[in-house]
Amino acid sequence: MSLPQLSADGGLLRETGRDGLERDAVGPWGVFAQGLAASAPSVAIATVPFSLFVAAGEGAAWAAVVGLAAVVLIAVTISFQAGRTVSSGSLGTYAGNGLGPAFAYAAGFSLLVGYIGFATTGTLGGVLYFESFLESVGVCSEATWFKLALIAVVVAVAVFLPYRGVSISAKYELVFEVVAVSLVLVVVAASYASYGWRIDAEQFSPASLGNGSTFVAAVTAVSAYSGFESVASLGAESRDPHRTIARSLLRVVLIIGVLYIVATYPQILQFRGVDGDRAILPQVAANAGVGWAVYPVGLAVTVAFVVFVTAVVNSASRGLFTLAREGALPAFLTRVHPSHKTPVAGIFLIGAIAAAFSTTATFVSVGRLVFDVYGGYVANWGFLTSYLLAVVATPIWLRRIKALTLPKLVVSAAAALAIGYVVLSNFYPAPAFPFDVLPLVFAAILFAGMSRYWYLRLRRPETAARIGSVQTLSEAEQARLAELGILEALREDREEPVEDATGARSNLGAGQNRGALV
Repeated sequence: MSLPQLSADGGLLRETGRDGLERDAVGPWGVFAQGLAASAPSVAIATVPFSLFVAAGEGAAWAAVVGLAAVVLIAVTISFQAGRTVSSGSLGTYAGNGLGPAFAYAAGFSLLVGYIGFATTGTLGGVLYFESFLESVGVCSEATWFKLALIAVVVAVAVFLPYRGVSISAKYELVFEVVAVSLVLVVVAASYASYGWRIDAEQFSPASLGNGSTFVAAVTAVSAYSGFESVASLGAESRDPHRTIARSLLRVVLIIGVLYIVATYPQILQFRGVDGDRAILPQVAANAGVGWAVYPVGLAVTVAFVVFVTAVVNSASRGLFTLAREGALPAFLTRVHPSHKTPVAGIFLIGAIAAAFSTTATFVSVGRLVFDVYGGYVANWGFLTSYLLAVVATPIWLRRIKALTLPKLVVSAAAALAIGYVVLSNFYPAPAFPFDVLPLVFAAILFAGMSRYWYLRLRRPETAARIGSVQTLSEAEQARLAELGILEALREDREEPVEDATGARSNLGAGQNRGALV
C-alpha cells in the first residue's frame, strides 16, 4: 500500500504524477545533459578565464578552485533535499519546505528571472557568434533585416527542441555540448604544448591564494556555474528522480569545475600579450599555433549558445508550469502538449521574451554585447537569491523531519556563508556604474513579482498557502517518516484536504505554519 504524500508540516503534497508531463522521459544521462547544457561550459571556458585574469592576475587559477569549492558546498546542500523529495519547481520548492510559501514563491520567481534572463542573453550571444562566424567565411551584412533573421533562426531552434520533448532536447544538448567543449579544448591543449610541458609555479603560489583579489575573482567563478541546479527541474520527468537528481547535481558541478581549472591555467599563459578589445579565444588560438581552429570553434560556440538557450527554456518553462499549477501564476501556463507532453505555453512565452529582448538590443545605441552583459548580470542575481534561500531552508527542513546531522548543518552553513560572501562582494567595494545599480534593477523586478504573492495572500490565502507544495517524497523517505511517527503527529494539525482537478489531493491549509514574508 502506497503512503500518502505529506509535506513536512503535515499537509498533503500535491503529487507531481498527474500533471500531464511525460513520466520517465529521461534517465541519468538526460538529466546530466540538462545541467551541463544550462551551465554552458564551452561558452564559459571561452570567456571566464580572461575575466578571472583581469580581476586576479596570476591568482586566476586559485579563483577557479575557490569558486569550485563554494559551488560544491551549494550543490551538496541542495542534494540533501533532492535525495528525499523532487519537483519540477526546483529550488522554489526546496526553499518553501524550510521557509514557507512566501519564500517558495520568492525563490521560484528569482530562479525564473535567472532562467529567462539567460534565455534572452543566450539568444543574443548565439546571434553575435553566429554573425561573427558567417562574417569569417564571407557571409555578412549590416542590414537590420539580416540581424533580425538571425534572431529568428536562433529562437526557432531553441524553442523547437524543448517543444518536441525533454528526451529529444536532452540528447541534442549532450551531443552538441560535448562537441563544443572538445573543440575548445583543442585550443587549451595547444596552449599547454606551446608553453612547454613545465609548471608555471607562480599561478599556484600560496601568496596568490592569500590575495584579496583572488576571492573577488571567485565571485565571477561562482556565477559561471549558474544553471547547474536546472537538473532539479526534471523531477517530474526523470527515471528514479530522487537518486538521479541528487547525484547529477554534484556530477555536473565537479565535471564543469575540472574543465574550468584545466582551461584556466593554460589560457593564462597566453593572456599576458592579448588585446582586451578583441575576442580572446581566437588570440589564444593564434598564439598557440592553432589559428585554423578559430572557424570550427566559432561555429561550435554558436551551437553551444543555442543548446544553452534550449536547456534554460526547458527549466524556465517547468518553473512557470509549477507556479501556475499551484495557482500562483495564470492557469494557461499549465497547458501541456497532448503528444509531446511538454509545457508548451511556457516554452512559447519564453521564446517570445527572448526574441523581444534580442530585437530591442539590436536597435538600442548601447550595443548588443553590452546589452547582453547587463542582462546576464541581472540574471545572475536571480540565481544567487534562489541559491541562498534554498541553502538556508535546507537545514531547517531537515531538522523538522528529524534528518539533520552535524555534518549536514556544517555544510549548509558553509554554503550559506559562501553565497553571502559573493553577495557582499557585489556591493563592497562599490562597483562602477552601471553595475552598482543593476542589483537594484533585479530587486525592483523581484518586488514586482512578489506583489503577485502578496495579492494572493490577501485575496486568495488558500492559494498562497499551497505554493511550493507540488513535489513527491521518495518511498524510502515516506517509510522513514511513518516509522518515526512524524506523519501521524502532523496529521492532527492539518485541515481536511480536497481534491484538485487532476485528482491529486492537496491540503489547502498546507504551509500555514511554514512561515511567510511580512
